[in-house]
Amino acid sequence: MPDLLKTLKRFLSEPLLPDFLVQLTEDRISGLRVSGGEGKAKKYFIQLLKPGLIEPSAEKNNLRQPEEVIKSIQLGMRQLGAESGEVSLLLPEACFRVFILPAESLPATHREKEALIRWRIKKLYPVLPDDFRFDYQVFSADSTLRLLVAGARAAIIEEYEKLLSQAKWRVRVVGVPTLQLASLLKEPDIFLINIERDYLTILAAAKKIPLLYRAKSFWREKERATVFSQQCLAEIENTLHFLEDKEKVQFKEVYLRWGVTSEASDLLISSLEDSGLQVRRFGALRLSNLEAGDREILAPLWGQIGS
Repeated sequence: MPDLLKTLKRFLSEPLLPDFLVQLTEDRISGLRVSGGEGKAKKYFIQLLKPGLIEPSAEKNNLRQPEEVIKSIQLGMRQLGAESGEVSLLLPEACFRVFILPAESLPATHREKEALIRWRIKKLYPVLPDDFRFDYQVFSADSTLRLLVAGARAAIIEEYEKLLSQAKWRVRVVGVPTLQLASLLKEPDIFLINIERDYLTILAAAKKIPLLYRAKSFWREKERATVFSQQCLAEIENTLHFLEDKEKVQFKEVYLRWGVTSEASDLLISSLEDSGLQVRRFGALRLSNLEAGDREILAPLWGQIGS
């Protein structure tokens, strides 16, 4: 298995990517074929999965019926005009652990930095698995120094790499969806909300320095739209209050990516606007030549390339 340190895509970085980009979630596969030279989407697909095929987790196996997922991958990739090759893969957010760690200083060598980061993570997450692998990026401005760390169990990454391999595709890059969305935003201060069927994530930054990453899992099997929107609203408002109290930062504008077809999005937006926030949707961004209705779903994939 390739070293996760080499495959986990860094926040706001620009490695050489393959022309085929794929995202897997609990209930969907989406794919994008891009023209590297022109930075445009040549073809794309969005394909729903049957319930129960993928159960995202950072701890245990994710794939319940891999043969069915393989068929869906092959079908989707044929829509992109290819049956084998290399891909950049965004995994379900729940597969990862993401940390933002403040630091006064860092050791000089990469090995020492990694040892310090692992020690810091274990203080926050004592049951850190032995096969946890991570990548990190250092952000600094004036006297502020923060580490953005994203990682996953090697066994989880290997499970998905094997899945793609059986579908005749090799994974070159692995990425975290919410971190890819951030690369589409050029403002120094951002409050980013990413909502899928089974989770909500929030990423906040001020002066281009990451302040907070928060993930919340939901059990939505029987929840009404009003209940789901209220759950999301409570998490967002609590996070805004926390940042105002601890970081002395106020956000008047939020970016929302809604990856679920549901009337709950309208309820949530209305509630956020009633509280005085301006809500900007990723679906409104100009993302190459994508259809307007598909931009929001495909935004994490497009974030790997840039707006």
